[in-house]
Amino acid sequence: MEKDDVQLIHRILSGDDEAFSTLVQKYQKSVHALVWRKIGDFHYAEEITQDTFLQAYKKLSTLKDPNQLAGWLYVIANRLCIDWIRKQKPAQQSLENTAVKAIDKITYERYLLEQRETEAAEHRYEIVKRLLEKLPESERTVVTLYYLGEMTAKEIGKFLGVSVNTITSRLKRARERLKASEELLIKETLGGWQLPNNLFENIMRQVADLDPVPSPPGKPLLPWVAFSAATVLVILLLGMGNQYLARFQKPYSLDAQSEPTIEIIEALAILDTDAKLTVRNQVGQATDLDKSNIGLRVSEEVSQSNASEDFPMITASNGPPIVTRFTLSNGIRVVNLHVKNSKDVGIFSYLPLGLVNDGKAKAQWSNLIMRLSVRTPGPIDYHTSSAETMADNTRLEFRGNTDTWTQGLALHAKWLSGLPFSVESFTKAVPNALAEFGYIEKNLATHKLAHAAWNQVFRHGETDIVMREGIRSVQLSDLQEYRDMHLVQADRVLLCVIGGVDPETLKGTMEKQLGTIKLTAKTFPNPTAPPDMAKAQNATWDINVTHYMETYAIPRPENEDYPALYIASVLLRLACMQDAELKKITGHVYCGVDLVTPEQVYFYVSASLKTNTDIEKVKQRIRELMNPLKQSENNAQAPVLAQYLSAELSAPPDLTMLMQQKPKNITETHMLLQLGVTWGMLEYQYGETMPQLAEASGDVTAADVVSVVTRYLTKKNRRVLVLTPRVPE
Repeated sequence: MEKDDVQLIHRILSGDDEAFSTLVQKYQKSVHALVWRKIGDFHYAEEITQDTFLQAYKKLSTLKDPNQLAGWLYVIANRLCIDWIRKQKPAQQSLENTAVKAIDKITYERYLLEQRETEAAEHRYEIVKRLLEKLPESERTVVTLYYLGEMTAKEIGKFLGVSVNTITSRLKRARERLKASEELLIKETLGGWQLPNNLFENIMRQVADLDPVPSPPGKPLLPWVAFSAATVLVILLLGMGNQYLARFQKPYSLDAQSEPTIEIIEALAILDTDAKLTVRNQVGQATDLDKSNIGLRVSEEVSQSNASEDFPMITASNGPPIVTRFTLSNGIRVVNLHVKNSKDVGIFSYLPLGLVNDGKAKAQWSNLIMRLSVRTPGPIDYHTSSAETMADNTRLEFRGNTDTWTQGLALHAKWLSGLPFSVESFTKAVPNALAEFGYIEKNLATHKLAHAAWNQVFRHGETDIVMREGIRSVQLSDLQEYRDMHLVQADRVLLCVIGGVDPETLKGTMEKQLGTIKLTAKTFPNPTAPPDMAKAQNATWDINVTHYMETYAIPRPENEDYPALYIASVLLRLACMQDAELKKITGHVYCGVDLVTPEQVYFYVSASLKTNTDIEKVKQRIRELMNPLKQSENNAQAPVLAQYLSAELSAPPDLTMLMQQKPKNITETHMLLQLGVTWGMLEYQYGETMPQLAEASGDVTAADVVSVVTRYLTKKNRRVLVLTPRVPE
């Protein structure tokens, strides 16, 4: 299939329309099956299928890897479906509102009684849609492509970007869930559908009036070593506060290339970031936030702003940034967000500093190395800061303008070349880091930052007592050695640049200043497994508030389950926020999902208890709020959340809309720079996985939430930890 596609694309770009007709005939049933699966209407699906191929024809020269043609068509069709849904906003009846017995009763009755009538076909399609709704999204899509698209397991795997074994397994599970009569109805109904001849004719008639964009000079149409990364953004979830998207995939990495490569994509993004991140980002939302807290987001202010407020319009950054990705000759990856007419420039380095299995990494070292980078002579600048992603990376920042950005590159080059830490900086960094722990403890004592408690004790296996002792005892040589051994590695460094620098100018300058640096190329150790301490029933800390945590250790699920887990955490968070009884006995509740290691996902609830609260009452109330998620009728909001999540991932608003939503006291410069921070962080984590994430998120149903809650949030997977104040000696 791959060789055929490559040859077809070469012929099409050479002006051979017959080759395009072959391509349409090859993929039209697959695309139509996917579109029908998305929108549920055969006739509108024909129109979207037609638009998919017309877009593909116009943009064919932009396809960087012709071996990925099937997946590229999949992405185009998916985006067109989301646009259609957004415009139509159909009021669809959920499967959960129809009793299963009723479905079973009408399935073959209508088929047998009305098969000869004109109306019978429409009834059968509705029945098939309802039967498919009983399946998890992954199985639903595979069944549709198998019967309606008439695709083999190998072709479906290529189309969706997963293995043949996975497709075979999903098809088998789907058949096991369906009754024999139900599968037969699906097979006969979908398999009997024939695309109208005029669909192909309409496509080719419109193509005859078009000319494909010629291949750019000097850009051979051959498979690239590095595949393009997909658009990355952060979600504004129904005005309830913003959070970074959960850790959906392993950190993205590219193999170093001998020659720089470049890709230009137009993209948009929603801002959601911490002005100064010093605690780990988690998916979930606290029920009570203080604006003085560490990690307060600009978006928190946005969500609280008055929608009718007269916001100033922007001029310089009006419209979407142009995203350019390229790799320097030494393996450093770069993503540039070019904002035309902007005078601002931000440069952000993302460097891996994580919990590794060499026995040397400490949870608090990221904070110390960040401080040493700020204080040591010749660092980036005073805006340098630290952020933690899945790999606990350090982020270094330069914030300047189109006149000073080359100085920022020079400072980054100095860091990457082996900047040594000074004793003077180390002397100042230790007390400052300890003071920050004091700040966190103060907030925890007043029922704030519940997520910080979970992060410290469960994820790092250390209470505030142990972490403070670790800061006091660390030696400068330990930090310098760790920096040199683990931090600066060619295949793990990403630079994100945002602002008014022309992409070609940026590329050439970065190659000269950074591309000549000889970075160590070695394998970054895997994160350690969560500590045994997290399994304990109790522990002590120096905070005068008792804290209850329950965490569900889940063997990493298939990707399609992860969005459902995320939406389940949102639904539980909403329940906790609205529950009057829980508010009486707790000061702060935080629900979320986190990927601590590549092998494990964790769903957790973290709560601070008010004085004299009975812990058993807290446990019981959480159970009472969680158990309803096991019933579809209680998850009516799931499809709404899913569609919103998918739409935002696939087609975010442009910068004009972003600026309209900001408070008056936030400048355009600040918004652009924070957008760079966010984009770079997510680019570092997710890379090319975002289309799959958008696809998986958009189709999460109430039944999918029931499925993940029933399978994963069980007593067997639950770990309970109670933190109590340490008794003074």
